[in-house]
Amino acid sequence: MSPVKVFIIHGYTASPQANWFPWLATRLEEQDVQVTVLAMPAPHAPAPAAWDAHLLEGIGEADSNTILVGHSLGCIAALRYLHKLPATQSVGGLLLVSGFDEPLATLPELTPFVAQPLPLANIRARLLHCALIASCDDAIVPQPYSARLAQRLQAPLHLLKQGGHFLDREGFTELPLAYEQVMVTVAAIRAAATPDQQIGRAATRGLSPD
Repeated sequence: MSPVKVFIIHGYTASPQANWFPWLATRLEEQDVQVTVLAMPAPHAPAPAAWDAHLLEGIGEADSNTILVGHSLGCIAALRYLHKLPATQSVGGLLLVSGFDEPLATLPELTPFVAQPLPLANIRARLLHCALIASCDDAIVPQPYSARLAQRLQAPLHLLKQGGHFLDREGFTELPLAYEQVMVTVAAIRAAATPDQQIGRAATRGLSPD
């Protein structure tokens, strides 16, 4: 089967080297997952059109072997990308960390990204797996924003009492819960492979199929 591909989308003022992104990429690569941490354009002055175009170019057309991981602004960017895919296209999974889909009082400069509501029910219907992670003490994207997004997506919200905005300056250079949630989707994708595909994957790794 085609390899499982994970695309990590950072947020406002961040970079591929920030926070827990390198750690997550390394952990997933150890599980034979192809990982790309996208470098989003002008992260200190993000523009919706530029971010939309960059995701379309960097990811291409996601499929049932694709998992998107977004953090903060990267969450709404991921949702906007999914909205632009063909309506019949299924996607493997979506993990949103400190996600939101409405104007933030804390960051009004990001309002253009959420100016138009997205058809979240339609997006969710095309996802094999969807989950959110948030923190009770997030001062940048307060937890109720993520809770409302989870409700609209009809997806589980994993809530930590103390996580802040999951930034490296808050001590989050690793995020095991994100790894666990991505691996849930990886396992589901691999389990859905046909027996012939499973044998082929095992052969490429020098293993005997079950």
